[in-house]
Order: sequence, then structure tokens, then C-alpha cells
Amino acid sequence: MAKKATALVWLLIIMSVAPTPTFAQGREATIAIITSPADGSTVSGQVVIMGSASHPSVFVGYEVEFDNMADANEIWLPIGTRVSQPITEGTLQIWDTVANNVADGVYQIRLRVFLNLPDEPPVEFVVQNVTVLNSVPTLLPTSLPPPATSTEGPPAPTAPIQQPPTNTPRPTVETLINSNNSSSSLSGETSSSSLNFDRLQGAFCSGAVIAGVFFALLGGYLAVRARLRPVARQIMWQIRSEIDDDRRG
Repeated sequence: MAKKATALVWLLIIMSVAPTPTFAQGREATIAIITSPADGSTVSGQVVIMGSASHPSVFVGYEVEFDNMADANEIWLPIGTRVSQPITEGTLQIWDTVANNVADGVYQIRLRVFLNLPDEPPVEFVVQNVTVLNSVPTLLPTSLPPPATSTEGPPAPTAPIQQPPTNTPRPTVETLINSNNSSSSLSGETSSSSLNFDRLQGAFCSGAVIAGVFFALLGGYLAVRARLRPVARQIMWQIRSEIDDDRRG
């Protein structure tokens, strides 16, 4: 009995001397992180901001803000309202860049976790170089790609398709008569065309002969006229001289 009492006393002494575990209550226990969008990403429309914001004991709330990095003056604008509930690996806020008329550009997003520690500032996490691109860029015309050249060889020959034999109908009497009529009409047309050609050739030859005779007569007339012209002139001079002589006498 005395041994049990002694053991119990030693147990109470050890429990009173051993340190009791305590939970972290300071700033270092704060979880503040944005997992999406990441640094250098491009976003448009409604941007879902994912991450975590919590503290095991002194969590008060968190805010998400954005700032235009092209502006020299750092002006943080809120994205939504302050949230008083901690969150782990969830949606922190939804940033509607179209409804809020956010101009295209490069921005930074900040998460601020507020703690119930009056002497401590809020814990911050910042994502930078987030590009907002809501306008559709103008596509420049590009040259068409060259036509693809086929490296395949010529197509393999295909076997001819054999048609089944068909029964050739025998010519009837009407068919023979029609064929004879057509052949006779064709021969008639051929003979008439040859006859017309012969007539045309004969008319051409006759015209050539008549033209030759005409030119021959014209040439003979001109030759005779050229020879008779001096004789006629001489006769005229004689007649004039006789008339002059008669006038003088």
C-alpha cells in the first residue's frame, strides 16, 4: 500500500513539472496564400481567386485587393467585401474584370489576413504581373501554307470489271430499211454537194476566160490607137494647111 502511494506521489510530481503543450498564438501561425492566378499569368472575364486564409485561434477576417502596376501611385482597390470566415484551399473571391470595367493591363493581387492582435499588422500575400486581357487582339493576315506534296507513289492499277455478256438483238426489217434510207440520203447529199462544187468551178473558169478576152481586146484597142494617132495628126495638119491656102488665095 505504501508503494502504491509513493508511485502516485511521483506521478503527480512528474505531471506538475512536465511542460504542457500550447498552441501557437502568434503571427507566424497565420496561413495567407493565393494559389491561383499565379505570378505572370493572363486572365480575362471572371477571375476565380483561389487560396487559403486562416489562423488557429486569432483569425478575424481577410480581404482581397488589386492594384494597377503601371500606375506609379500604389492604389489598392477591393475585390468583393471582407470575409470573416477562414478558408483553406478554396475560393477567396471572384474578380469580375468585365463588370467592374477593369482596363487591360498588368496588375498585382493582394491577400490580407486580419488577426485579433492589436499590435500586429495584417499578414499579406501578393501575386504580381497578372495580365488582364479582355479585348480580342486583331489577327494579322498570314501567308497560306504551301500545298502539301504527296510522297506516295502512283495509285495501284485496279483490275477491270468484267461485264456479263449481253444478247445482241438481231436487226429487223425496219432497221435495215432505215439504214438504207439514211445511207441513200447521205449519198444524195454528197452527190449534190459535189455537183454544186463542179458548178462553182465551171462558173469560175468561164469568168476567167471572159475576163481574159476582155483584157485582150482592150490591149489590142490601145495598141491600134497608139499606131493610128500619128497618122490622124498628119491628116489633120494637111487638111488645115489646105484650108489656110484656100483662104489666102
